[in-house]
Formats: sequence, C-alpha cells, structure tokens
Amino acid sequence: MPGASGTAEPAASFPEGWRREIRFLRSSFWDLSLISWIPLVLMAVVSIQMSAGVMRDLPIAVVDEDGGAIARELTRRLDAAPGLHVAARPTDMREAERQVRVRAAYAIVLIPRETGRTILRGETADLTVFYNASYSTASGAALREVGNVVQVYAARLAMEQTAAIVPGKVRPPPIAAQTTVLFNSQGSYELQLVALLHPALLHLIFMVAVASALGRELRDGTIGPWLADAPRTAAVAAVAGKVAVYLAVFMGWSVMATGYLAGLRGWPVLGSSLMLFAGYAAMYLAYLGVTLLVTGLTLSMGKALSVAGIYAGASFAFAGAIFPIESASRFAQVWSALLPYSAFAKLLAEQWMMGSPVAVSVSQIFVLLAFLVVGAAVGLPRYIAAARTPAVWGRR
Repeated sequence: MPGASGTAEPAASFPEGWRREIRFLRSSFWDLSLISWIPLVLMAVVSIQMSAGVMRDLPIAVVDEDGGAIARELTRRLDAAPGLHVAARPTDMREAERQVRVRAAYAIVLIPRETGRTILRGETADLTVFYNASYSTASGAALREVGNVVQVYAARLAMEQTAAIVPGKVRPPPIAAQTTVLFNSQGSYELQLVALLHPALLHLIFMVAVASALGRELRDGTIGPWLADAPRTAAVAAVAGKVAVYLAVFMGWSVMATGYLAGLRGWPVLGSSLMLFAGYAAMYLAYLGVTLLVTGLTLSMGKALSVAGIYAGASFAFAGAIFPIESASRFAQVWSALLPYSAFAKLLAEQWMMGSPVAVSVSQIFVLLAFLVVGAAVGLPRYIAAARTPAVWGRR
C-alpha cells in the first residue's frame, strides 16, 4: 500500500518530504520570507548596531568646585580619554543631576573645593563619582574609564610631589599588580554580543519555522493524506525530509554569520571551526527535538508557535553568556539548563573566543543531542499517530 509521499520506502520518503516543503515555500511568500530575507535583515541590524565594537565618547558631567590647576588638568585628561567626553561642566550638582536625568550624561565627577590645596599639602583628596545604574553597561564603562584616568593622574602627582620634597628619592611602588586580559583583549562588544545574538536570532526563527511547518499539516488536515497510510519508518523519513529543508537553510545562515565576523570583521575563530559548526548543527537539532515534543503534545499549530516564541525567545537572557547564571536564583539556573542555547553559548565561547581543545566542547554536543533524542522519542510518535486521528485536525 502506498505510504508517505506515495511510497512505503523510507529512502524515497525523505526526498519526497523535502520536495513537499520546497513546493509549499515557493507558494507562500511569508513562509519563504521567514527563512530568507527576514533573518538577513535582523542580523544586519544587529551587526550595524554593534559595528563600533568598543564604547567611545561616553558623555559625562564634571562639577569643578575647586577651579585650580590640578582640577583643570584632571578635567582635560577625562575629556581626552577615548572612552569619555566631558559633555557638560555645570556649576553645581543640581544642574549636573539634571544632565543625567535627561540622559545627556551617564556619570558625574565632583571635584570638591580645596582639592588642589589638599594635594599640595601631601594629603589625599577625595573625588566623588556618581553614575546612572539605570544604564549599567554604559555607566559601568564610563566609571571604569574615569577610574583609570584618575589612577594614572594620581600616580603622576605622587611622583612629582615626592621628587619635589625629597629629590632623588622617587622610586617605583614596591608592589604592583599587572592585569592581563586572556580573551577578547580589545573588550569588543561586537565580538561578544554579535557572535551570541546572531545564533540567538537564528535559533528563534528556526524553531518558529519548524513549528509552523509541522503544525500547518495539522491545521490544514493535510497530515492525513500525507502520513496516514505510511509505515512508521517511512513516516519518520518523510518528516525528516520536511524539516531538513530548514536545517540546511539555517546552517547556511550560520556559515554566513560566522564568515561575516571572522572574515569581514576580522575576529578569527581561535578554536576549531568544524566544532563550532557542529555546535550550530547540534543546536538546531536540539530545537527540532523541542519543537517535535511541543507539537506532538499539543497537536496545535497555534500552541506550538506560542511555546516556540516564549521558549526560544528567553534563551539569550538565561544562557549565562552576559549575566552570570551562577549568581541567579535556583529557578533561573534550572531554566537555563533546560535551554539548548545555554550549552551552545558555552561551546561558542570555548571555540571562538577561548581557543579551547575540541575535547572540552564535546560534552556540549552531547547535551544538545539529548534534547533531540528526548523530544523526538516523545513527540514524533504522537505527531505521526495524529495522521490517523481526524478529530485533532483543524486546530488553530
């Protein structure tokens, strides 16, 4: 008896499932758009926004209550720092706070009265820096830059004062700490964020596209003529051929995204490129497993799409790549472990930025494939069985 795609042979069912999905995509503008120009536009927007790489000219306000030569020199040095720009020099704190409230400055540097005299007496003068924690990333960068400028200027003043008071006694400090950046030494937000945001966008669109492809057959009732008469192995092959279209397309996008950063922007993969692409493939297979699980359990296109949006959309925030998941609540840690993207983010950092041995990242591949095994084992039999259950067809 004819099975899936008109044959009972799994070898023939796979290519027919592939051709079936290609035919549909050619006839549906928006479904084709979802996997063609929409990912390109979204990745381009992210790339353009992060192309500067390092934060420059962050606006700050300096309130100089002292007015002396040391205060003026410190203000000049702050403005000359590449990461800072003294956008305002208000005369009092009330005006400086207004600058922060209207987002004209991220931080305020207060130079109190008598700062110059205190330093000339050989005592320690205290500066106060106020920063807007509502914009923690930008304010944190400005705060670090201010600290570096003040530290360097303070060291120079200390040496000059010592030389003036006790000539010939200037010597380096007895203990000095040297900080060495191991990875991403440029501190580039482009490398850190774009490398993570591109796969975050791609896996979200991938899951939505696959949920739509599988759920559409249920919604339109076409799953019956497609799979009802097929033997189990032929039906599995037909479904595999259908979703393989999306796996191939999104692997292509992954190669393009990696080529953009590594080739065009000059951020080379320090580890194994093959392991990185294996991680991409395993991530897509993991989200395929989750999609099969959700679609098989709900047997509803609308519910599957809703879960896909929530589940994949939350991946970036809980992956631990930007915010340390170790400091989060137990719920956040468990939720992070239940997201395939968390394992992929670790693999990406290990292979792209850290140059870790391949053996270090193999465990992440196994974690990702576990999502596929569990999801397919539970969801795929229910999805295939729905081909013989007309009562579940037509659900929105």
